[in-house]
Formats: sequence, structure tokens, C-alpha cells
Amino acid sequence: MRTKTLGAVFTASLAVLTVPAGAQQARLQGPVSGFVYSPGARSVRPLLGVPGSAYIGSPVLSDADFASVAPDGRWAVITRGGHSILVRGLADLAPAESTDSGAIDAVDRVVWNRDGSVALLYSSSSNLLQRVRLSDSGATAEAPLDLSPWGPVSALALDAAGAQTAFGVAGSGLYLFAAGQSPALISSMQKPAAAAFDNGGRRLYAADLDQQQLWQFDSGSSAVVFASLAQDGAPPVAPAGLAVSANGQYLMLVDSGARAVRVYDTASAALANTIALDFTPTRFEPLSPAPRFLLNGDRGSEWLLVLETGQTPAVSFVPAIQEVQ
Repeated sequence: MRTKTLGAVFTASLAVLTVPAGAQQARLQGPVSGFVYSPGARSVRPLLGVPGSAYIGSPVLSDADFASVAPDGRWAVITRGGHSILVRGLADLAPAESTDSGAIDAVDRVVWNRDGSVALLYSSSSNLLQRVRLSDSGATAEAPLDLSPWGPVSALALDAAGAQTAFGVAGSGLYLFAAGQSPALISSMQKPAAAAFDNGGRRLYAADLDQQQLWQFDSGSSAVVFASLAQDGAPPVAPAGLAVSANGQYLMLVDSGARAVRVYDTASAALANTIALDFTPTRFEPLSPAPRFLLNGDRGSEWLLVLETGQTPAVSFVPAIQEVQ
């Protein structure tokens, strides 16, 4: 097992990546490589520049109690005053809001498929789950699914095509269903904490905190243990996210408890690497269809961590700016 520490990268990147705040506010420069929602400022800002040397631009959306942006940046879901709004045009830095999309209210969790053409909207207050299909011509919201018979969601995943949904409920288990079908129980695990499909949608991975294991579910086959989460001397696992790399070679578990990213080889199930982090990962949001994931950003004064899932998974930094409250 190899371990990488990012402290040296952090120090070296400070001199290279820092951009004066005034220059960021004056005008937008460089390609847009993703969008970041800042809870403190209640705004959405673009990441400008190429991965590894990006910085945060001026807000393109404001006054949002919650926001989630599609991996390709074409659509976003925001909640304002308890009402959910679909927004298009962020990729062109010209957002247009739509309040009559049929989206459920009080959305506070969104999961996107790989290309951003399908979004799963979840409201913890109403326990409603809704699939929304998005295209250049508009948005189509399907009838919401009331999850009250099952309970509050503790894990949620959508396959790359946007066709299959998996959700976990603490004390109940892990469920799987396709559009137009009813959820089917595929595991009675007591503490499902994170789930992710492989790139083809034929395999589902899930983290079970009760048994401290990663499980693998294949189409038409019984569940098998993929890997043990327990490590000698390590703190309890606290998954912030779970995903398969762009090439399908690795399964990545982002662990807030250990402040690290565990990288597993999907063929052998062996732990191939552990990437130590300088910050505690608190989020797991896609920044691009690659995919790339934002791992933190709850506080405006902290540098952002971005998980790159290319040929070799790695973490890059984006310098922070001072938020205006």
C-alpha cells in the first residue's frame, strides 16, 4: 500500500495558484472547470482555469439556501425560501431561472448522472425523491416517489445513464429500482452510508458501517464482500463519498474520519493507495463529467480540495477567497 501526503503540494501550490481577490472580482478569466456552492455566502461561483491551476470567480447565482450544479454546468438546482428552482445556462455564465418546472420543494440533496442529463432530487423534510430529465429543450420532472414507507435516505446513487437508482435507509437496507418500477430490497444492511455504480451500471458498490465492509452487487448475482473498512489504529470510517474512477479501474472512498481517500483496485479489490488530505472532506459533488469531485468548501476561508479521477486518482487544490457576507 502506498501513501501520498499533500502537505508539500499545498505549500508549493500556494505560490503558483494564488490570484489577487480584486482580479477575480474584476472579470472572469479562463475556461470554466466547475461550479462551487458556498453555504456561508449563499452563492454559486465558477472555478476558472484548468485543473491544477484553477481559482474561484465571482458569483453567478446568489441568495440560494441550497444549490447543486450538474457536472457539465448546463443546469443547476437551487432552493430559495423553501421552493426549488431549476436554473440553466451556468456554463455560459448567463443563468436563467425557472420556477414552474414541477420540481419538488425544499430540495436539499441532489445526485447527478455522469453527463448531467438526469438529476435525482431529494427533500429530507418531505422524504420525497424525484427524477428530473434535462436537455437543451428543457426539463421534465417525473412524479415524485414518497419514501416514507422506507424511511429517511442515508445513501443515494444514480448510474451513469440515469436509469437506475439505489438508496439506503438506516435500519432497513439497500434498495434498487429503475424508472417506472418499485424499489426492491437487495440487502438488509443496517447502516448503508454511501453507494456508487460502476461506469456501465452493471455493478453497485455500497459501504456498510454496521459490518465495516464495502459490498459489491452484480446484476443477477448475490452480494459479495468487496473489502473490509476496518484498519488497525484508524478512526471509525465516516464516508463523505464513493465513486468509480473515469477508467473504471479504481473505486474511491472519501473518508472524513481518517481525512483520506482510499483507492481500491476494482479487479483485485486490493487497497492500491491512500491519499492523505490536509483538510477534512465534508462534501462530494461532481465538478465535471470526467468525473472530478469537490471534497470541501463549507467555509469560504479554506482552500478547496478537488478529487481528480483520471488514470491515477489524485487531489488538487484551489485557493480560497474571502467571502462577502
